[in-house]
Amino acid sequence: VGFYTNISANLYAARGNRDRDYYSVQLRFDNNSEDAESFLILQQSERKSNDKLMDESTFMHGRYILVGEEAVNWEVFVQYSENPFRNYKKRSVLGGGLRYELSKSARLGAGLLSEDEADLAGQSKTTERLGFYIHNSFKVAENISFKPTIYFQPSLDDFENDYKASMILALDFKVNENFNIKMQYSSFHDSDPPMLAEKSDESISTMFSYNLN
Repeated sequence: VGFYTNISANLYAARGNRDRDYYSVQLRFDNNSEDAESFLILQQSERKSNDKLMDESTFMHGRYILVGEEAVNWEVFVQYSENPFRNYKKRSVLGGGLRYELSKSARLGAGLLSEDEADLAGQSKTTERLGFYIHNSFKVAENISFKPTIYFQPSLDDFENDYKASMILALDFKVNENFNIKMQYSSFHDSDPPMLAEKSDESISTMFSYNLN
């Protein structure tokens, strides 16, 4: 219960035959009470090589969950992203559904969402999807936690041929009460991506985060 703020950053720079710069910054705000939980994530990243922009992305995700003594709770969420190097000009999502507490650390979600996408060629489409996710947290050691999350979003109109799936595997190292180090593997698959885009993307990152409260 309370309001919390967390900032995470990943910075990289190299100079020599090729100058390379990369940064990723994320802000997370959590506001929890006895009746509701909510959070907002804001993220910006950019990668340059010899001062030439190679990759950039913007991401926003907000979620509001009604909580109580029952294991099943209602939730609504909104998401917006821009990633031109994945050939998305923009992608916005609005949805809601049910979240089921499998245990103190595990969550299972199911719901409906409306997705609006626009590619770099100016083509836009709206897709209604089912949305499923599962998240858990396992304590590996006294100060180390493993946190896997899996998302699956099939189209209502074409369940087998139009779906998005992603997986995030995070290993959190708690240095002290405020400072954490996170190693994360991410995988994203789109069975029907924008023109000229690859169906799958993978990334590995190390993030340093600090709780401002």
